[in-house]
Amino acid sequence: MDRLESEGTYESIDVTGADFSDQHVTMVTISKSHLIKASFARTCLQRLDLTRVKLDECDVANATWERARLDKIKINECRLTGLNLSGAHVKEAVFQACEASFSNFRSAAFKKSRFVNCNLRGADFQDADLRGVVFENCNLRESQMSFAKLEGTDFRGSEIDDLRVGIESLRGAIVDPSQAAYLSGLMGLKVVY
Repeated sequence: MDRLESEGTYESIDVTGADFSDQHVTMVTISKSHLIKASFARTCLQRLDLTRVKLDECDVANATWERARLDKIKINECRLTGLNLSGAHVKEAVFQACEASFSNFRSAAFKKSRFVNCNLRGADFQDADLRGVVFENCNLRESQMSFAKLEGTDFRGSEIDDLRVGIESLRGAIVDPSQAAYLSGLMGLKVVY
């Protein structure tokens, strides 16, 4: 399998090493599938629907998956650099050990999702709904989170230096003591021990 069709439905497929690079299609549905070392680089998959899909070591760099729906997915050790998931609906997703610097998650809505050991440096989460999302041991340096909904978002253990976020947006976010000290400095507070 090396070709995706517009309005195509793919269920219970196990694919290793497929190359879907540079394809432009709409309304693709993939469910109950496992994709290993597949390339989706530079694809434009409008209204992509992934349900109960596992991606292992896939290349999704510079792909445009705007308004995608990702439900109960696991993305493991994938290259997501420059991925555009703006406006996506992401539910019960785990992103594990992914290279996702400069990815675009603008206006995306996340529910019960986790990023674990991911490089999200310079990622754009502006206006995203990240309530309850866990960022575990992630690099969030220089990431954009202006106007994001962050109540209950857990940043503990992640690098947040130069995080671009308004103080109001951080209301209700969960941070560890060193992050709290860093954020208080951004607010102009002097912490004395």
